[in-house]
Amino acid sequence: MGEFDALRELGLTQAQSKVYLGLLTLGETTSGPLIQESGLQNSVVYNALNQLIELGLVSFILKGKRKHFSAVNPQMLIELAEKQKQNIEKIVPQLIAKQTLTKQKQEAQVFIGWKGLYNAFNKILEILPKGSEYIGFAAGFEDQYTEEAKRFFREFQKKRALMKYNVKLIVNEEARKQVEKYKYYGKFGKPEYKFVDGIAPVGVIIFKDHVLNVGFEGEPVSVLITSEAIASSYRRFFYKMWEIGRD
Repeated sequence: MGEFDALRELGLTQAQSKVYLGLLTLGETTSGPLIQESGLQNSVVYNALNQLIELGLVSFILKGKRKHFSAVNPQMLIELAEKQKQNIEKIVPQLIAKQTLTKQKQEAQVFIGWKGLYNAFNKILEILPKGSEYIGFAAGFEDQYTEEAKRFFREFQKKRALMKYNVKLIVNEEARKQVEKYKYYGKFGKPEYKFVDGIAPVGVIIFKDHVLNVGFEGEPVSVLITSEAIASSYRRFFYKMWEIGRD
């Protein structure tokens, strides 16, 4: 690394670096020769000189009415680097605290009963923008559920269709006939399906940084997990199964 690059790495601007190196080359000098040596405009040189004086890297003396500038001992650069290091060390705890506050919140919410189930699924519609990816493992189909469950699925399908989500669902092979039977799935949008041999979990929806787990046995229960890491893990699992699934 050259001298100029080293000064830039230390945090000096291009102009400051040129002026400082010019002073080291010329020794004590007025601004005129320094302007020629650096190749910079008058105003840029004067600004750089004032800044270098504030940093303690340049000094001047008056001879008559003219200022004569000198670069201080380059050892001062080490002190400057140490000072910068100390300043950074002081603010690192604040930066870490700021980073912690801005990290995505990780939490889990539990919804109980039909009202809770509606609230959980409405969260999807609130969080997931129109036209987004909506993937998951189907919870099952109508033959298995009560009239209330059937009504819930139909109403949610209508709302989901209005959002024009890109829906992909993995279903266990034993539910294939039910998938093909219920035409309202086609009426309220056309999800893509893949079938696997009874190895898929059921009632799992992955959207953005969230995973919704749903169970309908007895009183409905749903758990909404908010975690980028967990959602990414589920998403990778889903697409691995999607690759081996059958149309």
